[in-house]
Amino acid sequence: MSRVAAEGASAFLDRARRGDPKAFESLAGEHERALYAHVARILGPGADAEDVVQDAFVSAWRSIAAFEGTSFRAWLFRIATNRAIDLIRARRRRGELPLEPADEEGEPTWAEPAAAGPDLATLAGDREAIAVVEIALATLPAEQRAVLLLRDVEGFDYEEIARITATQIGTVKSRIHRGRLAVRNALVARGWTGSAG
Repeated sequence: MSRVAAEGASAFLDRARRGDPKAFESLAGEHERALYAHVARILGPGADAEDVVQDAFVSAWRSIAAFEGTSFRAWLFRIATNRAIDLIRARRRRGELPLEPADEEGEPTWAEPAAAGPDLATLAGDREAIAVVEIALATLPAEQRAVLLLRDVEGFDYEEIARITATQIGTVKSRIHRGRLAVRNALVARGWTGSAG
């Protein structure tokens, strides 16, 4: 059990708000690995993901005295998710990434699954399926990928995700649904049925 878990996160949060850098460092350490994994799924692993996580921690430290929420984890994920999405948008503006695919009216195209697909929650033990999921996630628009990861990997509820991404809850649900369909399509296209063990 970590020191933060043993002593209580709220005590560390109170001390960090009062300017205690050791308390903040302990809180940040509790979430660093999960935060990096989340950002790396949005941006890809490497220096950009590391920079976004560092920026999120620096921003959180600078703003901790004004933080009025109770979930330090959700707050950190909000900062990091927004930074990652901003970086992807900047890449698009510079022409480093293609824009999202669109139909003739300019609307993004979303296909229904080609066949009934597996439930994402059943994939945890299948390494091949996980690799396909990672590839499929990389093809999703950043905003869609972020909310899907926040829900299905990090376990945030819809209301928390709406707050983290500063998005309407209906938009969050729609993005999660479309993201799940795209991942299932990728799995079905690769012939994954969920019956292999």
